[in-house]
Amino acid sequence: MDKRKQKYKKTAKRNLRIQRANSEEIRQKQRRKKEKSKNNETDAKNKDINNLNSSKKNKPGRKQDPKGVEFNDSDLLKITVEHFFKNKINDLIDEIDDPRDRDMCTYELTHLTWLGILMFLFRLKSRNQLLKEKDKGHFLENLLSLSASDEEYAAHPDTMNYLFEIISYEKYESLKTDLVKILMKNKVLDKHRLFGSYRIAIDATDLFTFKTSHCENCLVQKHNDNTTTYSHKMLEAKLVSELGFAFSVCSESIENVNGKYDKQDCELKAFYRMEEKLKKLFPRTQICILLDGLYACKEVFDICKKNGWGYIIVLKPKKIPTLYKKALEETTKYPNNTLLLEGDNEKEEIKWCCHVDYNGRKLHVVFSKKTTIEDGEITIKKDSWVTNIVPRKNNIEKLIKKGGRQRWKIENQGFKEQKCDDYELEHLYGEKANAWKIYYQLLQIAHLITQLIRYSDLFQRLQEHSPIQNNKRVINSFKKYYNTIGNFVLEMRRKFISETFSELTEKLRGKIQIRFSSG
Repeated sequence: MDKRKQKYKKTAKRNLRIQRANSEEIRQKQRRKKEKSKNNETDAKNKDINNLNSSKKNKPGRKQDPKGVEFNDSDLLKITVEHFFKNKINDLIDEIDDPRDRDMCTYELTHLTWLGILMFLFRLKSRNQLLKEKDKGHFLENLLSLSASDEEYAAHPDTMNYLFEIISYEKYESLKTDLVKILMKNKVLDKHRLFGSYRIAIDATDLFTFKTSHCENCLVQKHNDNTTTYSHKMLEAKLVSELGFAFSVCSESIENVNGKYDKQDCELKAFYRMEEKLKKLFPRTQICILLDGLYACKEVFDICKKNGWGYIIVLKPKKIPTLYKKALEETTKYPNNTLLLEGDNEKEEIKWCCHVDYNGRKLHVVFSKKTTIEDGEITIKKDSWVTNIVPRKNNIEKLIKKGGRQRWKIENQGFKEQKCDDYELEHLYGEKANAWKIYYQLLQIAHLITQLIRYSDLFQRLQEHSPIQNNKRVINSFKKYYNTIGNFVLEMRRKFISETFSELTEKLRGKIQIRFSSG
């Protein structure tokens, strides 16, 4: 009976949200009618003048330029969410079990979740800054448009934090993963596969460091100067591509659970837990995992074979010296397994060998020697990888450039961007473990939405519908117009507060195609 009641509550809540969305559309239509009636008088006065001026242009058979509609920068957010996720974000949020007493709640779960996502989308750096922004201008109206709720005020960040302290953080991780699954299901990412597989880079990053114990789950590190540091780390799996994507698909906290351990938790232990989660999340999906030199070991090779995953792993000379030495010897026996790539100021020599025996496993090893000349200085960089994808002359360049070297996307477009570009990944947004883990997931969702805006051609599409100025329509790329992603975030936040979403968010619903490009 309890399950039935919960099911009825969810369907009733969903129907209520649809009614609210419909009433919001009706209110917007009524508002537009009032604005049109105000302008009718001035339009009537200017009608004769306009007809005289346009009589020469409005000849039979001559096409007229469509009248443009002004858009604001926050429209990019609204249209992106509706286009890629078809408003399923709110449905997924509603499926999360809310532990609060519904009769005592003022704010919907969608309202509080979107408030957290907006904090990271606008890169406000703290809950205190969100408190200052939430009551300005049209913030509430646009927030309600995203969350499809009808509260009178924007929630206090402490109310949001209270919820995140008691609600399941695993459900928010599932929310993040479900959004990436929607992109996969809709074939948005099909062009960004390597030999038919999605590339998932896995690596760990430091989150918080303390001089005193933060909680019983902290990792403990003692130093030679008799000092001790306490920290939290996260193992992250991100779907990457050469375009610049780094979408979080799975996260595993590296921590000493309940403070009890013989040996502390570490990156490899977290990976052994994560691989089970990844397989459950993507049981049939073709995956190629990209790993650094720490993972070049027989246990990881066997896990990938068991799960049917491809892998490209950095191979260091001292990690598996026997395999490295044997592979080097094999390359001298097969001189045809060599490819030379030459550019303007660089040259790369690639060698490979196949089916090298390592404890009964047949592995393939690739070596790269890249020489670069810049300002008269010669730089030589050597790389090597071990893989279960058979290298050949017709795929070796792709294997390295779109495979092995894409592992750096998790470092640069992932961790570095989230730490250094005002997402404040290393800021403790919530004291309790449940809260900060949810904030971590909301940050990943905000980063996902920002990347979809940044690497799509939506900005150019919106310019096509804007008014013509000086008889010309100049269409700039996202990069050329904003110059930096920080400038875009500032402008989006300013317009989100100062204006409501424009008519284009409704006019283009279901009538626009969005493609991805590096510009």
